[in-house]
Amino acid sequence: MVQMVVAAAAVKTPIFPGNRSTAVQRTSGFTLIEITLVMVIAGLLFAIAIPNMGALSDSLAYRGAVREVISAAQSARRQSARTGQPVDLVIYPERKVIGVGGDQSGMATLPDVVSLTVTSAAEVSPEAGAAAIRFYPFGGSTGGDIEIAGPGGAGTLVQVGWLMGDVTQTVQR
Repeated sequence: MVQMVVAAAAVKTPIFPGNRSTAVQRTSGFTLIEITLVMVIAGLLFAIAIPNMGALSDSLAYRGAVREVISAAQSARRQSARTGQPVDLVIYPERKVIGVGGDQSGMATLPDVVSLTVTSAAEVSPEAGAAAIRFYPFGGSTGGDIEIAGPGGAGTLVQVGWLMGDVTQTVQR
């Protein structure tokens, strides 16, 4: 005769049916097979997710670069109106560096995942390899286009109007 004792959440199961004095206490929990199965599923999910993290990082860097270019252009426009002096937005496409005015300390470096192409008036460029868009205090500018290409090839066109100096953004596919 097998005797079972149930107390709280524990069940005593005899090891040997004939020997009542030797019993092992079993508690609820997970088996080794269940834990292994969960670990395998988690590993597969991580293996799928990790490669996509790089693409997410590149996408965030690209979006940050677009924001940086638009912010710099709008800042140059506001600074010109505030000071009453012409202010240049200086861009070094090969080095992926952009800044307001001739101050080298205020230059921002864009991420490596983007590429820049700039169309601007050559007369206001400060040096070879640099492009500039000049904003005037009365609201106009020399105008120009800044193409920012992302890691997937698609990009954004930032246009600065020459008449009003307005900064607009157009997504390119």
